[in-house]
Amino acid sequence: MIKAIFFDVDGTLVSFQQKLLPDQLVKDLPALRAKGIKLFLSTGRAIQDLENTGMLRGVEFDGYVTLNGQYCCDAQGEAYRDAPIPEADLRGAYRVLVENSHLPALMEGNGESYMTQINDRVREIYQFLHTDLYPVRDPAWLLEGRVYQFVPFVAPEEEALFLDAMPNCLHTRWHPKGIDIIPRGGGKVVGVRATMDRYGWTREDIMAFGDGENDAEMLKLAGIGVAMGNAMDSVKAIADHVTDSADDVGVSAALRHLGLL
Repeated sequence: MIKAIFFDVDGTLVSFQQKLLPDQLVKDLPALRAKGIKLFLSTGRAIQDLENTGMLRGVEFDGYVTLNGQYCCDAQGEAYRDAPIPEADLRGAYRVLVENSHLPALMEGNGESYMTQINDRVREIYQFLHTDLYPVRDPAWLLEGRVYQFVPFVAPEEEALFLDAMPNCLHTRWHPKGIDIIPRGGGKVVGVRATMDRYGWTREDIMAFGDGENDAEMLKLAGIGVAMGNAMDSVKAIADHVTDSADDVGVSAALRHLGLL
């Protein structure tokens, strides 16, 4: 029996074309909770992203695996995983930004996020993300607080500048000009495991939905891993079930196909 479901957001619950949770899921997700199934978001975004966009249209969740698993909390805001990027790696990122002033990046904490600059590359990507631009702060902000995810807007041939300077981190690419960098040993799957430990669940108790490279290990861990129709081929290959695309509300289709609704 499925006790909890973990949902990626962008490209899974919310399509990049429609930009908001579809009407069918506004009905279906509360129906799952009414049946006693706990719902968690598992996203590369920070909580402030979700709040600022309004993309979830007020639907309530039981917890949040955010910033690619580096900050996890329940619906009341109580954190049960808090794993920022090591200071040495943040200093490395800062040096690269100073030496390559044309490269922009997003610096993400819990509750606040800042751009290092806004240029045409940033505008292009944020239009894709359907998210308002964050305010700009000097890259030195990296050295002042707890940063959970560092997001340089770089093409593949540029990424080594940051990866070489951040040896205690790993990355996933989510856009031709964007990567997420988080601490090595992290990731959505680690946040999901922390949630399972908190509630005493086994992998047979959980289901997960996703579409991207950063979802693959989470889908493999879950008793039932569902890939979206718009997912990368490598993600579809490891899924237990492939549903329709996010544009076609594939989450709702899968919930019915798998007998949860």
